[in-house]
Amino acid sequence: MTFDFIQELKEARMFRGSDTLRGKSARDVATMAFAMIMMLEILRSEDKEWTKSYVRSSMDHTNFGSMRTNASDLHNLLSVINNQDKYSARIKSDASISVPVLAIRRYFREILSGQKNLGLDRTLFQSLESAFKISDSNLRKVRRNVGDWWLASDTEKASTRRLLKNVLQPTAHQADIFVHFKNKL
Repeated sequence: MTFDFIQELKEARMFRGSDTLRGKSARDVATMAFAMIMMLEILRSEDKEWTKSYVRSSMDHTNFGSMRTNASDLHNLLSVINNQDKYSARIKSDASISVPVLAIRRYFREILSGQKNLGLDRTLFQSLESAFKISDSNLRKVRRNVGDWWLASDTEKASTRRLLKNVLQPTAHQADIFVHFKNKL
């Protein structure tokens, strides 16, 4: 095969450039990013190796300075939220929405090292809910269930997965993490 030297290609599936965000608001982007982080946490306990690989592609450019075609969709969404003025021609900005970059970096490093600090993770999820201005009661329920995933019943887990799928299906149905999440779980 001509390209057998290529071991792995990393590329955002849906959010490769700012044109894919046209007509969305910062709140829409933050909601998608929040749902993806909740999916990432579920996958962390159910598909550890894939999650580590995904986090590596999200951490290639840890400052979340701009969208990159070789980064994950989550990285690109966080970059847009973190630099709303840069993307103001494509999205409706909201200065009250921000990204806790240091906390997300810590979370990503924790995933890569195989460690888990339940208290810090719960704090991050609550911080994200606040920083992203998440007001949807279903997403708040998701955050609570994901924070206590090891305690959730099978019914609660199924309900949480369904709620997350319902959030992203209309807006980000081709996002890299969502495609894996739907196929895996």
